Amino acid sequence: MVRGVDDSSVMETIDIPHTGIPAAVAALLFFACAAWLWRRRSMIATTILTLLFLVEVTQAHTWKGASMPLKVYAMVTGTIGLIAAIGVLIDRIRSRRAHATPMTQPLEEA
Repeated sequence: MVRGVDDSSVMETIDIPHTGIPAAVAALLFFACAAWLWRRRSMIATTILTLLFLVEVTQAHTWKGASMPLKVYAMVTGTIGLIAAIGVLIDRIRSRRAHATPMTQPLEEA
């Protein structure tokens, strides 16, 4: 499983009492996509996780009332998760292309 998924989903879950519905939705998406990716190796789940990590990385510095170490932690784990999710996407795309291209047979000389 992508390392940042666990950290980000736990952070979103802990933040639910402070943030409310947005944190609950983000935590639910993180948990659901992590389970979906774990069980089905889904490209859709990977794409959604990539977008969630991107939001986490780009918005963590704007959190009001959050300590600087928490902001830095969120940005670092989000970046790690973003890099891992992009790596999974690239790997899946490459493997699909490899399976989609037909094997070429060497030409036989007459």
